[in-house]
Amino acid sequence: MTLTSDINAQLGTPAIGLASVVIASGARTQLPSILERLPHSAHVAVLMDDRPYYTSQGKPFKSALIDAIATGRTIHTTVLTGNVHADEPTVATARAGCANADAVVTIGSGTLCDIGKVAAGEKPHIVVQTAASVNGFADDQSVLLVKGVKRTAASTWPHTLLIDEDVLAGAPQILNRSGLGDMISMFTAPADWYLSSFFAMDRGFSADAATMTRRYGDSLLRIAGGVGQSVPADLATLAKFVTLSGLSMGAAGQTSPSSGMEHTVSHMLDMAHGAQNRPNAHHGEQVGVATVLVSLLWRRTLRRIASNSLPPLTLPSPDEAQRAVYTAFSWMDQAGEVAGECWSDYAKKLQHLDHINAAYRLQRALENWGDHAATLNSLLEQPERIVGALRESGSPLRFSELSHPATAQTVTWALANCHLMRNRFTIADLAFLTGTWTAEDVADVLEEAAQVGAGA
Repeated sequence: MTLTSDINAQLGTPAIGLASVVIASGARTQLPSILERLPHSAHVAVLMDDRPYYTSQGKPFKSALIDAIATGRTIHTTVLTGNVHADEPTVATARAGCANADAVVTIGSGTLCDIGKVAAGEKPHIVVQTAASVNGFADDQSVLLVKGVKRTAASTWPHTLLIDEDVLAGAPQILNRSGLGDMISMFTAPADWYLSSFFAMDRGFSADAATMTRRYGDSLLRIAGGVGQSVPADLATLAKFVTLSGLSMGAAGQTSPSSGMEHTVSHMLDMAHGAQNRPNAHHGEQVGVATVLVSLLWRRTLRRIASNSLPPLTLPSPDEAQRAVYTAFSWMDQAGEVAGECWSDYAKKLQHLDHINAAYRLQRALENWGDHAATLNSLLEQPERIVGALRESGSPLRFSELSHPATAQTVTWALANCHLMRNRFTIADLAFLTGTWTAEDVADVLEEAAQVGAGA
């Protein structure tokens, strides 16, 4: 199954830098022939972690895969050990391991792929995907830890993605359920992106990129149970959706088609757990639960708009905003680097909103709300349906049910302060700047989530 030419045709431009995506049983066996077709592949760097990976038949395959490409080549293997994070020392290690290679092969899941996309640079980079766990394989961006803060950085496109259905079916169920959770962000992230266009942020809104995966929303909800049970056909469909989502982000030149407030909440939890020396849950697990809460906040906000009860937008003064950022993040490290990094990004957002007269722009949008409401309703989904899909797949519905649970206090902190983390505009920003994201509002959304079976 090849996707890139179809996407380029849909967008009317050769926007995708990925040469090919192969989703098939036995796809990993194509790796030797792909390397042979490259102009140079005498020296191959292999990047992986120290975890075992198995096919659906229970057979480990990493060693066999490396042996299959070793004939006539020099193979340099870099093994990242333990709980791998895409932080600066780890990325530096990967860069060093790939420095003298003609081509790079990454065997692993989302974080490994993000590291590999940076370490490979302009070298051909072939990714053997070991789970349908996240949507970040098929784009030219990587989520990295910069001064303790999750940041999206430009990287390079993989040359080829090899997505083996036998490997997906052999992956731990929690990883593929995580991929479902990451994809469930399609029910809120495109709406956040559309909202940001009111304020001339996030490089503008593209309906084509926003709906590239959103149009498969009903199909995603239908396969939720099969994904949870590792049904091969449903995993292959999920892999296609995950890949399309990555391609949409790459084509848009930003993660906005699939990353809004729900992803920011997940990043906040990761940052908090890092500061507390606690392990992180899988990214998609967190995103799935957060999407329920974000959809509830969207519903509350749209009801306020419909009843003409949304307060006017008011920007805080720079001093007020800086105090809020440092209050939210200064506990995370003694040097204050996390707070400083967050303030550097949030200050840019605040300056932009002031420059464009954000209050006036919101007023203009509300005066023509009928057209906007129709678009937003087509992008959003009811939280009850999202909860139903998560429940059917066996995924967590509450942050306390994650593989590494988050405390209610940490969840409340992440929700209340996620808008202060980066220079992106989401529904959390609109709610905060209109005075409808107070501590009481956060508590109310968590209570509503509990009523539909989700939340903290």
